[in-house]
Amino acid sequence: MAPTKPTTTTTSIGTATTTTTTTIITTSNTPTISPPQIGVIGIKRTRNGDHKDGRNSKSRTRAFTKSMEPPVLSFYGTQPVPLPSRFGSLKKRLVAGHESALEASWGRLLAALREEIKYIEKHGSGLIPSIDYTDIDDEAKVAPFGAQLKRHGIGVIKGVVPSADASTWVEETKTYLETKHEYKPPPAQDPTCFDFFWTPAQVRSRAHPHVLQAQRFAMSLWNTNNDDRVATRFPITYADRIRIESVLNGHLTVNGALAATHEDSLIAAAAAASSAQIAQIDNGSLERWEQDGYGRAGLYDAVFKGDWESYDAWDPAGRINATSDLYNGAGACSMMRLFQGILALTVVEPGMIRLLPSPKLSTAYFLLRPFFAPKEGPPPQGASPEEWDAYLDASNWALEKEQSTIIHGAVPGHAQRVTAAWHPHLQLDKSLVTPPTLQAGDYIIWHPDQAYQFSNTNYRTNSRPQTSSSSGESKTGPAADMTSMLVYTPAAPLTQTNALFLARQRKAFLRGHPGPDFDSTGTGLGSEAPHTGRLGEKDIREVGGEEGLQAMGLAPWNLSSSGHNSSTHSHSHSRSHKHASSSASSEKGKKHVDADADADIDMDAPSRSSSRDSRTSSTTTNAEAEVVRLANIILFPDRYDFYMPTRASSPAPAPAPASASRDRDQGEKERERERERDRDNKERENSDRDKDRDKGKDR
Repeated sequence: MAPTKPTTTTTSIGTATTTTTTTIITTSNTPTISPPQIGVIGIKRTRNGDHKDGRNSKSRTRAFTKSMEPPVLSFYGTQPVPLPSRFGSLKKRLVAGHESALEASWGRLLAALREEIKYIEKHGSGLIPSIDYTDIDDEAKVAPFGAQLKRHGIGVIKGVVPSADASTWVEETKTYLETKHEYKPPPAQDPTCFDFFWTPAQVRSRAHPHVLQAQRFAMSLWNTNNDDRVATRFPITYADRIRIESVLNGHLTVNGALAATHEDSLIAAAAAASSAQIAQIDNGSLERWEQDGYGRAGLYDAVFKGDWESYDAWDPAGRINATSDLYNGAGACSMMRLFQGILALTVVEPGMIRLLPSPKLSTAYFLLRPFFAPKEGPPPQGASPEEWDAYLDASNWALEKEQSTIIHGAVPGHAQRVTAAWHPHLQLDKSLVTPPTLQAGDYIIWHPDQAYQFSNTNYRTNSRPQTSSSSGESKTGPAADMTSMLVYTPAAPLTQTNALFLARQRKAFLRGHPGPDFDSTGTGLGSEAPHTGRLGEKDIREVGGEEGLQAMGLAPWNLSSSGHNSSTHSHSHSRSHKHASSSASSEKGKKHVDADADADIDMDAPSRSSSRDSRTSSTTTNAEAEVVRLANIILFPDRYDFYMPTRASSPAPAPAPASASRDRDQGEKERERERERDRDNKERENSDRDKDRDKGKDR
């Protein structure tokens, strides 16, 4: 057996210490036997009984030319991952009958992309529009912001959360993390992204009325119409992770401990050794080509048929019934999100994230890239610009006559990657732009098909933002604790599929388990259940009222009184409970919170309609009403009888005062007794029917 080299990494959170051991198997001239790896393509699974003497295992053994690397590690290699043979057939079916149109469209796409890259390189971060939260009802400012957002796929909404609230949440979260508990260490290649889902910063920010209103505003810019079964006016929560980075004496630390070195992980070592640019696209990878994924509603059909110009990146219709997680991968998203988003709780200097501001052309390119191959390979390193231009020219690329099984940057259960080597026409070194400085409370959003890249090393400076715990120390002193905290906050609308996911997520919240997409085994690994200070339903109500509860699936939606009932209620609540999160968690920021009250906006303002949207704030479409009805049935089956008629079907209960709770409970008991009688009657009828049938047989 080959020798092994164990390495130990110790990570601490306050008084808690977690030790993980990574074993790296080194190769030698002697053959090695490694245990089977779960989730790795190309590894033969050992079967019970194969060791028996005399058994002919020839028919049971698959031929593998080489064991593949784990999928994530392979992204840092030089060759893309071959997939099972069915993907070759899938690619062939997608292009069958319109090969000529596809080749012609490829040439047009490369020409357009070449000009797009020049445009991006010239304007850089100036392509990213911004708007103040207090201006999102000002049509004169919304119009240019919306146009730029839809053109480049990225936007910043400034001042969504008051800085006093953000600071309070940061301190509360730091205290929360200092309690002793078990947690899942962050991945070595991304040591600042933690699998925490219910910290005070996350729970409070998701329920905050300003965050929900900002999400409603952003989603209203999509090209929805009256037939789309999606309710963008009802944003719901997606429990994602949190990013915490601290720099102490010039070294990256993970909650107080030095971050793991690259030698501690094969993946981190490969990432450190790789000079290639790698960006990520969420919401599925292979699913974008598969019929059972985004192919259900033909979202990308125009691209695959050679007409990428007619593809509408802002039409949600093809996403509503799509399946973005066919392989149940850890961290793969199962919920339909109309925007990826990050809420900054501290000042974030430029360089933390880089994005590719071309949602239409870049998407069409990475979708078509697997169907084409270069006639001549890439020039060697250090080649002249002319040689690279010749390599990238459309005349050097041709549609594969026999489609391979490779889909560049896509493997089951992982997000889509685009790399400089596999997607050379994107020129990631030129096309990835850095947003400007984000202040505490700013909210940056981008299109769900947008490529982005996080950096843990290239943007830290000597003047990093400080948390309040270090405010009494010198900013340049050796003991300064410089911390940045970001909460992943995507914008997701209410749909039937999203309601099903929300039911699972609600259960995870109540149990303190990780978000469903990050706990594919359902074991609750990294559970926050025993955590001191974990927030609950009461805290959400204090922050966001009824709308905050609805976003978490803890309260039903009600359209009976008006077409914009939920939004109207949330706005009146927002005005009467201004910045409740701050007052609930700390009286310290109360004066600042009250000062911001005058800058709040009227949430009763009419919704802005997109180019295809004919909805108004005073009407509710049949499709939207059906979405709300189904969501209530899914999340509150015991409170709605729509799916099970009884002798005395009861309507959806209206919110009752505390004094009426006893009568409501009595009514629930009466309805349950009614259902029991119905079931008994049905059982007796079935029993009588069976007896009659038996008598007939006896005759």
